[in-house]
Amino acid sequence: MDDNLQLLEQKVIEAVALIKDLKAENGRLAARCGDLAAQVADLEAGQERLNAELAGARASAGDVERYEEKRKEVEDRVGGLLQKLAALG
Repeated sequence: MDDNLQLLEQKVIEAVALIKDLKAENGRLAARCGDLAAQVADLEAGQERLNAELAGARASAGDVERYEEKRKEVEDRVGGLLQKLAALG
């Protein structure tokens, strides 16, 4: 009976030690999870900022394209007017 009691006591002590280790690991993992959640939030905020910048750049590119079209139109008209003036005189 003493052997069984000692074996039980040993198993309980091992179980308690394992539970302490698991609680400590759980605490570390919870902290890591919090760190990763904060990192994800930062990355998502950065992604939103970059998406906004990309949208602005695309809008600017569209503006540049429209300005280039207008510049070509003005250049063609001026060239036509210069040809008419040259023909007059």
